[in-house]
Amino acid sequence: PAKAPHPPARGYRDRLNRALAAAGAAGIGPNACFPPAMRALARLGLPVRPLHFKSTPSLFVSGFCLGLAIFGGTLWLFTSGLLSSVPAGPIRGLVTLGWPGVAVLSLGIGAAFAAIIRAQAARARLPRWQDL
Repeated sequence: PAKAPHPPARGYRDRLNRALAAAGAAGIGPNACFPPAMRALARLGLPVRPLHFKSTPSLFVSGFCLGLAIFGGTLWLFTSGLLSSVPAGPIRGLVTLGWPGVAVLSLGIGAAFAAIIRAQAARARLPRWQDL
């Protein structure tokens, strides 16, 4: 029988190190695979997976929340009365779309985020998190 290339990971840190090494060997840099905000959460002790090792639903939710935070926050800022006027251009278009538009835009961002990251992981032939 063929031997496994390495023994099973002995914990989160071991698996994280293996994931980052595999991504680096595939040409995916640490900032693309494990952005600074995720590194900070990991340093706090939270078991955060690098982006290219997350599940598709998790990537979708992350992208959706990112879109909602950016576009929803912008919409709230310009419709809350904190600012006196809405500038012309994309901001005015966002305000015209309103919350339904922000929701649809965020859904699209979530889907695109998940598709792009999963395609990069597949193209790099990265192992699954469970297989590290």
